[in-house]
Amino acid sequence: MKKALALILISYSVVSNAQQGPFGYYQDALIFSQTNTLYGSTARIQGIGGAAVALGGDLSSISSNPAGLGFFNRSVFTVTPSLDFTTADSRFTIPDQNFSGSSEESFKNGLNFSNIGTVINFTKGDYTNDKFKGGSLGISINRRNGFRLVRNYEGINDHNSIIDSFLGSVGQTDPNDLGGFELGAYDQYLINPTFGTNDNITGYDSFITGFPVQSETLKESGSHYQLNIAWGGNYDDRFYFGGGMGVQILNYRLRRNYLEDQFEPAPFINSISILDDLEVRGAGIDFNFGTIIRPVEFMTIGLNYTSPSFISLDEESFFDVAANWKSGTEVTETDEDGNETTIDLSTIDPYRSDLFVSEYRLRTPSRLSLGTALFIGKSGFLSGDVEFVDYSKAQINSSDFSESADNDVIDNIYTSVMNVRVGGEYRIDNFRLRAGYALFPSPYKGSDLEDRTNLTFGFGYRTRDYFLDFAVVNSETASLYTPYDIANDQPIVETDIRNTSVSVTFGLTF
Repeated sequence: MKKALALILISYSVVSNAQQGPFGYYQDALIFSQTNTLYGSTARIQGIGGAAVALGGDLSSISSNPAGLGFFNRSVFTVTPSLDFTTADSRFTIPDQNFSGSSEESFKNGLNFSNIGTVINFTKGDYTNDKFKGGSLGISINRRNGFRLVRNYEGINDHNSIIDSFLGSVGQTDPNDLGGFELGAYDQYLINPTFGTNDNITGYDSFITGFPVQSETLKESGSHYQLNIAWGGNYDDRFYFGGGMGVQILNYRLRRNYLEDQFEPAPFINSISILDDLEVRGAGIDFNFGTIIRPVEFMTIGLNYTSPSFISLDEESFFDVAANWKSGTEVTETDEDGNETTIDLSTIDPYRSDLFVSEYRLRTPSRLSLGTALFIGKSGFLSGDVEFVDYSKAQINSSDFSESADNDVIDNIYTSVMNVRVGGEYRIDNFRLRAGYALFPSPYKGSDLEDRTNLTFGFGYRTRDYFLDFAVVNSETASLYTPYDIANDQPIVETDIRNTSVSVTFGLTF
């Protein structure tokens, strides 16, 4: 992992609206632009690593390449429930420093539906002499992405505190002009203005000395589903073509609980805690078009284009800042008339921000996929796809806030990638054995941060009237997170994320 680039990425974390703390809209653009085709595929396609662009005859063709609907010669109904097991192993570190961090592992599982849908066949039959043999209409709901992750960490930070971040960002700002977490820190007396000879603010300082134990829990939850309708046709069993439309519905929640305690030395304070809650809901639309050609009997070549998604998003967020001062800790304040008031800090109420509400629109990048499949008689096939996505083309637009800083960050730190998926199937009478691999490179420029790899396998049983498929997808990736931004000795949380998804597809033909 390239630490230098990681720190550059982290430095962008305070660009966006202060109400979001370290979570900016540029991060939303990446989260909602990324899709995992395996999440929304049937178990058959999951078992071969998602390499489906040149294949047909599967419900997943509706979203992967609607031309594949032209392969159907019967109608079908399928449903694919799945069970996810996610483990996150987080390490709290400061690069190039002796730092008392620890490794914390968290576990989360959940039941989902990868997809459910039907394909209604309108072909003219197997023995028609017409070149155009008709087509099929497909309707499905599939999962584009899932948000189910818990990250925990804890460590003794003998270099700095979140208070140092507040002090570094406020400068000489008048208290009446403070906002975000800095306003909460000021309200809780964690930072206090200092004055010069003319009562001008010269900066801020803090009553708190020493270094804390830092711990945090971040919980992500939600889902991203898409309703699809598509049609695919068949011309002479050589050229297949199709198009479709998808309507997306997403909800996302990120809840952050941050704590500093056990300060050494700590003459005045017991702990500092921050609760940060973000909820995003949205709906959008996209389109896809594709073709598959069969130049020779044992080969197919597929091409699919998916337009940018145009998503309208509503966001709500708030945060609490609470300082737990030791009993008897007092400050004396003097008003403009010279009257003095003594305040016992152990009795003050936590600070709660106003509810921040905004609306914005996201245009995700388009996707271009190319695939090929080689058929080994009736024994099976090998299939491979490449998919081109340029994440720097995502765009945020809003009339509620200035989006220019986030769009600049999108352009500066995200890049284009080529996703690769390969897999195959081996047939033994009615039984099927499958395996696959997928690589999703990092969306960040010059970094392997958030590379994701999938190893898959599966099996199935098929008859003329029904089929049953089973798949296991093992996915691994890594991420970086920083609890706050500071000029020196930046704390970083490195997380290895492992997900195992088990899916079963039940299908009926009619």
